[in-house]
Amino acid sequence: MNGNIDVDGEIMDILTAEYGMAAVMECEIDFSDAIYSDGFIHAIENDLIPQIDTIAKSFENKKEGEYHHVIYNDECYVIYFN
Repeated sequence: MNGNIDVDGEIMDILTAEYGMAAVMECEIDFSDAIYSDGFIHAIENDLIPQIDTIAKSFENKKEGEYHHVIYNDECYVIYFN
C-alpha cells in the first residue's frame, strides 16, 4: 500500500463538515495523524465520504460497498465510503 498523509487537513475538514467535530474526535483514529491508501485519496477526490461509523480493524463485519484502508498507530483499518 502506498501511504499518503493529510498535510493540509483536507480530510479532517471533510469529516468535520459531514459529521461535526465532536463525532470525528470520538473516533478511534486521529485522522490528522493517519496514513491513507491511494484508493482512500482517490475516493475523496471523487467526492465520496468516509463513513466513520464503519471503521474496523478487520473484515469481520465485511459488507458490500467501496472501502479503503487507513493506517493509524501501526494498525490497519478499513473504512467504507458512500
